Amino acid sequence: MNVLHAKLNFSFLCDYAMVSREGKLSMNGIFENINVRKFPTHHPLMFVVANVGGVNNKDKFTCELVSEENSQTKMAAITSEVVVDPNRNFGFIGQFVNVRYEKPGKYELKFYIDNKEIGVHKFQVKQV
Repeated sequence: MNVLHAKLNFSFLCDYAMVSREGKLSMNGIFENINVRKFPTHHPLMFVVANVGGVNNKDKFTCELVSEENSQTKMAAITSEVVVDPNRNFGFIGQFVNVRYEKPGKYELKFYIDNKEIGVHKFQVKQV
């Protein structure tokens, strides 16, 4: 199996996520968008939960937060080397702390395996 087979099965944004000793995934406060009163703003804590299939034994996994308007500039990123049984999916829980949003707009979480994009999770930051 090679990186060409890797794909994002699902992703969620939430207030908190964890895996129990028994391997059960728990997510609290799942949300689709971030609503704020004024800009610029900081979002205190956002957990990202993702499930990726087709990962090799040893791959570099990256989750990047970017503005859809300027997708070349990373606002935040999490990178790690993953060691996975090729016959199983890879579960990811990451957290972004105190991310600054300058203005309302569309944002993306981009997922990569060995620098190949395997999926995108889109969301909005809105003023209410």
